[in-house]
Amino acid sequence: MKCAVLTGGGDCPGMNAFVRAVVRTLLNLSPESTVWGVLDGWYGLVHGHFRLLSKRDVSGIVMLGGTILGTMRFPEFETQPELRERAARLLHEQGFDYLFVIGGNGSVKASYALERILRERGWNVRILVAPGSIDNDVCNNLGTSIGFYSALERSLELLSWIRDTASSHRRIYIVRSMGRDSAYLAFYAGIIAGAEYVIRPRENVDFEHLADIAMHRDRDTIFVVSEAYPKSLAEIRQILEQILRQRGVEREIRTVDMSYFQRGGKASVTDILRASWLGYRMVRDALRGAESGFYTAFAIGDERAPIPLELAADDEQTSHLDIPPEIIAMARALR
Repeated sequence: MKCAVLTGGGDCPGMNAFVRAVVRTLLNLSPESTVWGVLDGWYGLVHGHFRLLSKRDVSGIVMLGGTILGTMRFPEFETQPELRERAARLLHEQGFDYLFVIGGNGSVKASYALERILRERGWNVRILVAPGSIDNDVCNNLGTSIGFYSALERSLELLSWIRDTASSHRRIYIVRSMGRDSAYLAFYAGIIAGAEYVIRPRENVDFEHLADIAMHRDRDTIFVVSEAYPKSLAEIRQILEQILRQRGVEREIRTVDMSYFQRGGKASVTDILRASWLGYRMVRDALRGAESGFYTAFAIGDERAPIPLELAADDEQTSHLDIPPEIIAMARALR
């Protein structure tokens, strides 16, 4: 069997563990098979950039952040049908049986678009997809993405450092988090780090209430801001300074953007185990002749059936961007 493995969209910890699991499982269970890494994501697929991988090539990468295969933003793949046609034809003509993908919601949609072309042409290449995104915005009705827990661990560390300085100097810190349109990374980071408030992307923020929170704190206050919230850190700071000044309160307010620090670094234990399980399971299923599908990430050993790529690519059915009300209620109760 001839297979390819691709890491798409934004990089995240756990992608390397997935690549390692695909390569080693395939070559151990089917020594006559070959596995090729697609270099630089969907761009590399369209341009035929492949590298034959051995077990030695993936040695020592299980904890590494990022992706050894590389990944590039390639929005043209969505907007130019001829690129998708080219990629499908290349997979067919080069004799690939399976394409294993880990990536975000853009990669899920790209995989489904590619699968449709393959089916229409009668080309027997199947695509198996795993969720990989620190934003946790990939079919999150059905599980959490690989990379999410690693980013949370990084966020906890960063916010704890910020808390040390905030407490020492009696400061208010306004901290920007990654997450794109999803509130998950910012909100969960706020919960685990004990932030006083998290501003969600589409929230109508009561800044008077934030000022109340800050005034009731003895030494430090941390507000976490989701990436997609439209006001800048400087604008939020200015609003809070004005409200506090009107109340006769002088507090030093600082801003920090921790975004790119959240994405890098070694993978968490949870993400390594889940990525390794998905890579193993997808190869095992491919050797049994599995059809194309999306594999949800719950826990190591979970055997929930994969869902069709058509369903996985439909955000309205499989994903939500805001936090469920009961989790918001929990966070409020924990203040």
